[in-house]
Amino acid sequence: MTGSATEPLKRRILETVAARRCTPADLLRELGGASRGGRRAVRRALRELVAAGELRYLLEAGRSWIEPSFGRAVRVSARLVLCPEGGGLAESPPGVVVRIAPGAAFGAGEHPTTRLALQGIDFALAGGEGRRAPGSRVLDVGTGSGVLVIAAVRLGAARGLGIDRDPCARFEAQANVRLNGLEDRIRVSDVPLAAVEGRFALVAANLRAPTLAAMAQSLARRCMPGAALVLSGIRPPEESGLLEIYSRFGMRRVWRETEGGWVGLVLEPGG
Repeated sequence: MTGSATEPLKRRILETVAARRCTPADLLRELGGASRGGRRAVRRALRELVAAGELRYLLEAGRSWIEPSFGRAVRVSARLVLCPEGGGLAESPPGVVVRIAPGAAFGAGEHPTTRLALQGIDFALAGGEGRRAPGSRVLDVGTGSGVLVIAAVRLGAARGLGIDRDPCARFEAQANVRLNGLEDRIRVSDVPLAAVEGRFALVAANLRAPTLAAMAQSLARRCMPGAALVLSGIRPPEESGLLEIYSRFGMRRVWRETEGGWVGLVLEPGG
């Protein structure tokens, strides 16, 4: 199979890996079919994508996974593309580019929970029903690298506030805000959630489920009528209990997605 002939197969591999976490065996089974030729073609296309830096292997718990390589621009949702600092774009991708510098703070896009949160933000700000129009404010709780609040502002929110107790995370978030030219629209602060004033059109929290449960009332109270609450960091067995807790504060699920054993949710006020 010539290089040009493998391009459709490469696109299918990239689409599959972008949609969910896969092992090499998953790709061989789903895209290679039963024939030796089909499996050889998948192996070759996979080798070429890894060599080109578009995909990478990750060994985790004794299993080998295929994931997008975040050493280059990677699409993480319908409208969002993450690009590392200094990373060039071979062409202008359709959508919104968010640049993130490498650092220790969580939220470079490599973890499924970050990607799920970004997809939830994209859904929440899509505006299909006229809600959360541009001009709205966004709150990102436990902002880490700042990627969620930056993405939300890039997608149309007027202003954003990212809060985090970790001074290293705040330093990196502020650097990423500057990298994206949003210093006049995003503030990064150490203010605790209980002291945050006002309500927001979108609230995002990519935290573990016990923390999300403990914060449920405070997060719900920060949502204005018609707001969206984006939650990530949830394991499937934790989802139903978490939804039951949030329902006590008038929140209902309107969006759900999974990846790599994690769940992302968008909730809205409305019972």
